[in-house]
Amino acid sequence: MKTSIKVLVVGVMICIQGIRSQAQGTKSTTGIYLNEQDYKAGRLSYALDKNDKLQLNEFLNGRYVSLIYQGKKMKLSKSEIFGYRQNSQDFRFYQNGTYKILDTAGFMLYSRQQLTQQGKGYAPVERYFYSVRTANPVLNLTIENIDKSFPSRVEFRYSVQNYFRGDADLMAFDKADNQYEIKYLFFAHKHS
Repeated sequence: MKTSIKVLVVGVMICIQGIRSQAQGTKSTTGIYLNEQDYKAGRLSYALDKNDKLQLNEFLNGRYVSLIYQGKKMKLSKSEIFGYRQNSQDFRFYQNGTYKILDTAGFMLYSRQQLTQQGKGYAPVERYFYSVRTANPVLNLTIENIDKSFPSRVEFRYSVQNYFRGDADLMAFDKADNQYEIKYLFFAHKHS
């Protein structure tokens, strides 16, 4: 029973923190991308101003996004919109979950906070995901999944298997080159 209460308290704290950041970050760089084409063009279908509000309803992977846009209340299904922009950062919806878009060159890299049991309680942990294209499923970023997703890219797959010791290493970022190392390997073997 104590563990259930702790999980609930942590979940509520995460929601409150998210609501605070939404309230503080609602600027002209906040809005909704209705579809992938809008996202690629950087065109917000609902660009919010200081009087508008965006509520993501993330607790328990809520199915809707609520907006107060130009004085009108709106409710949009996450399954029917691509994502949103907030505080100069883009996010994508997939199966009612929210994924932070980290990199789009070649294939999409995402991150997402997930509650994970640690010791006697739960704590949010950053997890990493990818999709070959936005039309493809969002998958856990693992060496095995990369191997399955790029069957015709033999040199890239072999490079990933040889270069990274484990799944956690796949998100290594080269600050000098300003790119993820997996993306470097992807483009180094682009024509394979």
